[in-house]
Amino acid sequence: MSDHHGAISDYTEVIRLNSHLANAYWRRGLARSEIGDRQGAIADFTEAIRLEPDFAYGVYWMRGTLKSEVGDRRGALADYTEAIRLNPDADANVYWVRGNLKSELGDKQGAIADYTGAIRLEPDHALAYYYRGKKKAELGYKRGAIIDYQDAARFFQQQGNMALYRQALRNIEELEKDFWKALLMTLRKATIAAISNYQNHACC
Repeated sequence: MSDHHGAISDYTEVIRLNSHLANAYWRRGLARSEIGDRQGAIADFTEAIRLEPDFAYGVYWMRGTLKSEVGDRRGALADYTEAIRLNPDADANVYWVRGNLKSELGDKQGAIADYTGAIRLEPDHALAYYYRGKKKAELGYKRGAIIDYQDAARFFQQQGNMALYRQALRNIEELEKDFWKALLMTLRKATIAAISNYQNHACC
């Protein structure tokens, strides 16, 4: 078992001797996060960033995660964005996490863009397909949503996640019902309009 409290004491002593070591704040922040001291960890990560603004994308990612956990979603979004700026091709999951946060904040198009970013880096990212499909469905892009759910189902099945595989299939079934219902309604309206137009011309 790691001695996180001991590590915190050691890094605190290092910082006392030299308060300009960004890595010491980073390491102490990691230890603090491990014992549940989110605010202390955020403070250490903030100091590491102040000392070296381009220290590492991981610092912003970790601080963003902690900010999200304490309810600072806007702050978390800014940190995830900075992490991506520093290393846009590092990890698909930072896009997925930021996409989830954008979704929570009501930015569905932004969420879709981030899920697409995750898929670009990890083409079998089943959750990114699943949640992109969900956002597309909410925006009315039903055919696109069905395609995403189909890809999600395929990858969930390959990865052994049968619960989400079955859920994706249920989502596809519901969307297909809605799609054909809407199509039939459109055809019915078009037919009625054509008959009405014909009748108007026929009687004149």
